Amino acid sequence: MPVGRLLGVDHTPEAAVARLRTLLTAVRTALAAGVAVSRAIHAEHDWSPTADRHLFLQLVRREAMERLKPWGADLDDPHSELPLGQQLDLFDAATDNLGLPMSGLIVGTPREVLRIWHSDDGELPAADTDGLRAFYRQAPSRQTQLTLGGGDLPPVRDHLALLWAYSRTPDRDGELVRLDLVRPAGHVGRRVEVDWHLDLLSRLAAAA
Repeated sequence: MPVGRLLGVDHTPEAAVARLRTLLTAVRTALAAGVAVSRAIHAEHDWSPTADRHLFLQLVRREAMERLKPWGADLDDPHSELPLGQQLDLFDAATDNLGLPMSGLIVGTPREVLRIWHSDDGELPAADTDGLRAFYRQAPSRQTQLTLGGGDLPPVRDHLALLWAYSRTPDRDGELVRLDLVRPAGHVGRRVEVDWHLDLLSRLAAAA
């Protein structure tokens, strides 16, 4: 029996998308809006988006975070192992400080922790920090396990990553060209082991 079903949660990609469809659609909309805002700001100031790609992505994240506030979106610090809900405690929340300039966003549900990262190549960040290694450390969904006398153990939330990218070609400039949902399953050194990797753009478009 798969671990996810054993613990009362199905960790297959189909089940994850079904549970998170509304949130994933909101993330897609927020990221598209963020890209549009960043492009507009660059056009207003006649800035080249390629001259400072960090700034372009910061502006995308800034707008996306505002749109995802109803979902409790927080700053994602890949160096931190703090549980969701304490991420912004590292910074001055009174000034709405976004903290580390190149970190992504993190959103939680009762069953999942979703980290949102920009990724041109569709690869997860290397397991270079304690926080990332802790995030990647979970059993594959296909693994079997027996639980004997488990008692009232707290449920373990599934760790998922959403990887996104946008086009910089003239014919599709600013269009989202990647929205992948990935479930990590451990790491070997810096290399991340992937349980499954799903293209969401086609799935969400087909369901629209």
